[in-house]
Amino acid sequence: MRAVSGVCVAPGPRSLEALAWLVRVGGAPQEPLRLAMGWSEMLAYDHVRRLVGAGLVRRVPMTRGDGSLIIATPAGATIAGYQANRAPRSVGRLTWAQTCARAWVCAWLDLRMQTRWAPTDTAWWSPGDVADDECWHYEVRYKDRRHGKVSFMHRPDAAVRIAEQLIPIEIEHDRSKARRRLLGILEMYAELCGGDDAPFWGVIYITGHDDVDYKLRGLAEDAGLEDRALSVRRFEDIVEQTYSAARDLVTNCRPADREAAR
Repeated sequence: MRAVSGVCVAPGPRSLEALAWLVRVGGAPQEPLRLAMGWSEMLAYDHVRRLVGAGLVRRVPMTRGDGSLIIATPAGATIAGYQANRAPRSVGRLTWAQTCARAWVCAWLDLRMQTRWAPTDTAWWSPGDVADDECWHYEVRYKDRRHGKVSFMHRPDAAVRIAEQLIPIEIEHDRSKARRRLLGILEMYAELCGGDDAPFWGVIYITGHDDVDYKLRGLAEDAGLEDRALSVRRFEDIVEQTYSAARDLVTNCRPADREAAR
């Protein structure tokens, strides 16, 4: 184990905890990662540097000014206790925004579970968790512009259980998503939410634009998805609530709980 100025530069237990979080989430910018781990900016940089140096994560530069995505390598996924294929093969430009949004939502779920929801009654599923669990996969059926029948299997971006109620979470950033396709997904949720025997209590949609909100609410009404089963939240509110929950944890923890880099 190498050391510089008496400071260990190999990944320690907390670095490996962050690695496991990254593998579960599928990659993240440094900010939601550090908030989920309860680190300062300097401490987060140090932990990530160690993981990069050990070949367990890599940085994917995004557009200048947007920083980098931190992605686990196959070796990192294995060290974290997952199959090597849980490490993303590539993260292209077209998926940067969705990957960032998913990371923020996962940090939000993680921190809210610790600060607002009773941990014994809650659980959350990351994009990778949802992909691996077929209970979240359902068929969507709709008709295209030519009235041809279209069907495909759909899964949410994440999910949460609150007081024994399962709630899928959809991140809807794309203004250009076809109305018929979105309507088909909402019709699927209308069938799956709200009833006594329904698998889901409701669905949370997280959006980033007013026009997406408007389209979503209108199509939900057309799909027969009841207002009480649909919660529409703005992405900027998710980010702010994540910061707020992180501050609450720092305020409420004992000084001994505030971790030094190790």
